Amino acid sequence: IFTLAYVLVIVLSLSLHEFAHAFVAYKCGDTTPKMQGRVSLNPFKHIDPIGIVCCAFFGFGWARPVQINPGNFRNVKKGTAWTSAAGVILNLILSFIGCGLYNLISMFTISNYFLAFLQLLFYFMFFINLCLAVFNLLPIYPLDGFKLVEVFSKYKNPYVEFMHKYGNLILILFVVFCDNILI
Repeated sequence: IFTLAYVLVIVLSLSLHEFAHAFVAYKCGDTTPKMQGRVSLNPFKHIDPIGIVCCAFFGFGWARPVQINPGNFRNVKKGTAWTSAAGVILNLILSFIGCGLYNLISMFTISNYFLAFLQLLFYFMFFINLCLAVFNLLPIYPLDGFKLVEVFSKYKNPYVEFMHKYGNLILILFVVFCDNILI
């Protein structure tokens, strides 16, 4: 039941995170996600097979990022900012829901596997979504936090240029370093 609850929450959380990006981008005027079929709650539209396998084996994975064209937004700054923030906001909402449902289920005596499964599911829903929200707010390229920094900073910002060059490497080193600390 541990593995089932974990996998369900990961697939649901990553899919809804990417759906939120696609939905908000579409609502802000960019039809790119709609044309690519990403404004969908279908997890198969969002899940990256390699990302899920890495998540299963290494505890860290990813979904397919939603492609956007900021030039299609009615307001480029607002559209980019809201689209970047949408996934994080959704993860925070799921985290709060998971926390509330976990506390509600915990009030009952766990007497069967179904209630134990629900308790574990809601705990993972709380914890994983909170971790996803915090992680995605890091100002490292290509995470959502970086996109927010990029939107609200000056053009030709040295930090932004540095992150465009080395952000992927920094992100990989960060994940490996943090993974070694947690092990």
